[in-house]
Amino acid sequence: MEIVTEFTALIGVAALIALLINAGKVVGLVKDGTAQTWSAALNLIGMIALLLLKVFKPDLNLIAIDTTAGQIAAAGVVILGLISQLGISKLTNTFVRGIPVIGAANTKYK
Repeated sequence: MEIVTEFTALIGVAALIALLINAGKVVGLVKDGTAQTWSAALNLIGMIALLLLKVFKPDLNLIAIDTTAGQIAAAGVVILGLISQLGISKLTNTFVRGIPVIGAANTKYK
């Protein structure tokens, strides 16, 4: 049971798994209603990876791995936020284009 306790303490890995699922939603890989299945599968893969690491590389620094996973997840959240923001800005421009004052431009769309 020690392996389960260690895995649940890896907050960075959990954040990375959540990021991967959300990124999968953005690109269409993770379909609506399947996030729990993806989460369970990725957590199982993580648990198996941790078990294999404990067997074949017991002196590995899990805290460093977890910290790195957390940093990757944090950077990924910023990148996903930026991508979402750019998409929303483009969509908003499409709706307000042609409205007097708002969305005015000196381009072919005017």
